[in-house]
Amino acid sequence: MINYYFDNTNELKPFTHQLEANDDTLAPDNALRVEPKFKEGYWPCEKDGWWYLVEDHRGKTVYNIETKESDKVDYLGEIKEGFTPLEPFQFSKWNGKKWVLDEDEQKAFKIKQNKAQKNLLLNEANENISILQDAIDLEMSEDGDEEKLKTWKKYRILLNKIDATDINVIFPEKP
Repeated sequence: MINYYFDNTNELKPFTHQLEANDDTLAPDNALRVEPKFKEGYWPCEKDGWWYLVEDHRGKTVYNIETKESDKVDYLGEIKEGFTPLEPFQFSKWNGKKWVLDEDEQKAFKIKQNKAQKNLLLNEANENISILQDAIDLEMSEDGDEEKLKTWKKYRILLNKIDATDINVIFPEKP
């Protein structure tokens, strides 16, 4: 019969009475004569002279249900409260059992994108209008510059009328 024991690296090893004592081994009196049972996803642990199977998620990635941050499991036992092995997705929130779509977060993100896009397009329109207006004012314009100026000004007016809080907004086509 083989005795089994754990060293301080938590590795299960057979004790054959031929091992010399060193810093990596525990005393042989913690060895049991009964071979532990092994089961996928579990690790045998000794308690009161008996082997018990304990959940083993070591090395697996878990996610904080509040912050969505990932972490690696480095302990034996059930996954700690507040963590899940289920990976979150963009605009997700934890409903107590799984990640679900957070429509409010998704809408807020889309509105923020719309506002940024509107500002970007307005800046571009203002720049083009300014350059064309300068060319006309200083009599340096070319054929068609006045029509281009009029088209850019109409475009800028259409942009200003856009409600960026409408998540289904359609931006006008650039001239």
